Amino acid sequence: MVVSSFTVPELNYLRDNCNFVGTESDVFEMRSKGIPLEEIAEILNMSAEGIRKVSRKVNNKITRVL
Repeated sequence: MVVSSFTVPELNYLRDNCNFVGTESDVFEMRSKGIPLEEIAEILNMSAEGIRKVSRKVNNKITRVL
């Protein structure tokens, strides 16, 4: 799922309805700006695999809301 392809109103809807918590929120915001997962991992000082797990949680929440 390419979060950066959503429109601003869609991103706002997801922010309001997906209940992103902690790192999920950070990952969602960075993905919405098109930042690659590897770079997000560096910024958040986490492993690439850890960020991929969080990203999957974000994707699952988006899928359920949509």
